[in-house]
Amino acid sequence: MALEDVREIFVANTWSMSVTNYGGRIAFDKQGFLYLTVGERQEQDRAQKGDDHGGKVLRLRDDGTVPPDNPFVGKSGFKPEIYALGVRSPQGLAMNPETGAIWENEHGPLGGDEINVILPGKNYGWPLVTFGMDYDGTRISDLTSRADLEPPLLYFVPSIAPSGLMFYTGDKFPDWKGNLFVGSMFEGRTRGTGHLRRITFENGRPIQREPMLTELHQRIRDVRQGPDGLIYLLTDENPGVVLKIEPN
Repeated sequence: MALEDVREIFVANTWSMSVTNYGGRIAFDKQGFLYLTVGERQEQDRAQKGDDHGGKVLRLRDDGTVPPDNPFVGKSGFKPEIYALGVRSPQGLAMNPETGAIWENEHGPLGGDEINVILPGKNYGWPLVTFGMDYDGTRISDLTSRADLEPPLLYFVPSIAPSGLMFYTGDKFPDWKGNLFVGSMFEGRTRGTGHLRRITFENGRPIQREPMLTELHQRIRDVRQGPDGLIYLLTDENPGVVLKIEPN
């Protein structure tokens, strides 16, 4: 088996010497548009620069061309691929099957991980506002909110190092239908605390955050629903494994 007929449809201008904060998830919406996250590569100011793909959520057609209704098309100083800006290190991306909206999660610094509902043209604030501190304990910003910036739907202090993001729509776990699942690689920067986080909603607002599989002490890198309605996890360990969750 071989990968054939490969061609580049888009190349982001995010070169950096940094080895972290890549981002790099993709998701399609109900109209077939492609969403792509790009991290700021530990260069915080990039997330607010309209002429830079770093720290952004991009929206493309599946051939790499720009939809004409993207919010910054024709706007001076902005790349037309940009759909939303002000994100840090996006690690999860998924379409909400009920609303069709694209949801994203991202690593904060020391605290301040976020789950965001991505809306066209919105600025999600990094690094102008944050619930986290820098790794040396200094403040990145004195503000956690600002009227002209989009607040997170949900944030985590301490951090859970979120990864994959998945809405459950299957029938194998009927009590979990409509729940959001988030992979966690560790909590509070403590080794061996990775887990799966289940989030439930009431009237569109998150009301419960249940840590699951904490006894495994595994870094969870991704979470997906299989075509069989079961839940599959990818661990970020050496060696990594694929785990399957079944009903008892």
